[in-house]
Amino acid sequence: MTNNNNIFSAVLIMIVMALFMDLGAVAEKTVTWGSLTEPETLDPGQAWDNASVFFTTNIFDTLVVLDSETLEISPSLAVSWKANRNGTIWEFKLRKGIHFHDGSDFNADSVVFSFQRQMQKDFPYRYYDFPLFDEIFRNIVSVKSVDTHTVVFQLDQPFYPFLATLTASPAAIVSPTAVKKHKKAFARHPVGTGPFRFQLWERNERIVLQANPQYWKGKPNFDQFSFLINDKPDNLHKLFREQKLDVIDSFSISRATGLRNVRWTTIKLIPVLSVTYIAFNLENPHLKQVNVRKALRSAWDQRTLRYVFQGFVTPLDSIIPKGIPDHTPPKTVSKLNLDEARNWLQKANVKQPVKLRFLLSGDSDLIRQLVSFYAKNLRRLNIELDIVNVSMEEYEKRIMKGDFDLTLNGWAADYPDPHSIISPLFNETLMQKGLANLSQYRDARMKKLIESLTKEMDKSRRIQKVAEIIRLIDALSLCIPIFQDSTAIIYNNTRIKNIRVTPTDTIQLFNIEKK
Repeated sequence: MTNNNNIFSAVLIMIVMALFMDLGAVAEKTVTWGSLTEPETLDPGQAWDNASVFFTTNIFDTLVVLDSETLEISPSLAVSWKANRNGTIWEFKLRKGIHFHDGSDFNADSVVFSFQRQMQKDFPYRYYDFPLFDEIFRNIVSVKSVDTHTVVFQLDQPFYPFLATLTASPAAIVSPTAVKKHKKAFARHPVGTGPFRFQLWERNERIVLQANPQYWKGKPNFDQFSFLINDKPDNLHKLFREQKLDVIDSFSISRATGLRNVRWTTIKLIPVLSVTYIAFNLENPHLKQVNVRKALRSAWDQRTLRYVFQGFVTPLDSIIPKGIPDHTPPKTVSKLNLDEARNWLQKANVKQPVKLRFLLSGDSDLIRQLVSFYAKNLRRLNIELDIVNVSMEEYEKRIMKGDFDLTLNGWAADYPDPHSIISPLFNETLMQKGLANLSQYRDARMKKLIESLTKEMDKSRRIQKVAEIIRLIDALSLCIPIFQDSTAIIYNNTRIKNIRVTPTDTIQLFNIEKK
């Protein structure tokens, strides 16, 4: 016989449990973030674009980490390190008691695995290429485990910024278990040791991360991170205005300006170690001439940046952005000088009207407006600039074929050292992939200078070598430095505080506090 009192008690318990579950759901802290941009991948070894690095930074850890304010290198998965006298052997002691999100152990073997899958073309668990690793870590000869929590890197030659490179995304430590399980799909099922675990990715809609309660620094302040992807800036702006989003990182400058006086809104603008410049295709007969390139540089007017970007970018006079260590910014500021430009053209013996194509990708009205201002200046020099705007897919094809005269290019430093900015400008491997060195400039003298920079361990001599490289770039007018970008974030200050962005343009969600 059934006891009615027992049935009633059981039902009551279930109701109470359900109420507690509902209360827990309501109490769960979620940060909602809106963006135009979807990541290309969630594998840190492949993360080239900013959106991808945004996520890999928060899902994975590196051995060392960059302080967002001081640019000092601090311990992370490694607690200490030492190098031999010439900097070719580096030993790292690893943090103990760390687990990946899938429960597997973090140890020296996982560090070796994370690097070998990118280093070795015949590695059994290598499922795709890692072009960024080849650019940053080509000096690594071997990575070996000494014991469970000690790993040793051997370099083929001294490399001054090696420790700084270990803060870059490709240096993140991945779960070997997860890579073996998911294979090529690991890029959509990432597993690291970081403060947030991957939960789901709905293409063109959203990505959701969950806080890692076992994170070695402690549990993050909020429970869930919901990243909304919407390709319409006005939609994101509307959702933020309606307070349905806590943060947006994609918006029109005019919209952002309109939010400056909204009491509950904060606009955070952080200059990052990046450069955007006008690249010349030196295969063009006119652009092969250094005096023509000097004329084009003299026709650039920095003041247009203020009109177009309204303070959201910083003008540059050097290919090296402000804030990079071991670099002193130039004291002189370049100014529009059409008379000087005409003199350079006269020296180049340019008499007939010149027609040049400026290739652009995407649909940025601001960039097109910026180039249009430049075109007006060139028209006064009898140079006609044909602005060609194509899709990103078409742009990449044309760049790789050299089917352009001028274009915009740029990147953020992967690590805080001049080498990270200078090297891509002259890297032939990246040039073949259409990623950098768009000018197709090749010069043994420049190559030798850059190689000597990486081997130079004396700080004062490194500063001199950087200055020498910059002088050579300027003397040859290999490009026109335009601006240093900023990470601009708009957030609801009644819900969010303590957003930090590193100078290498990574956002650390762990530091965010949800009110």
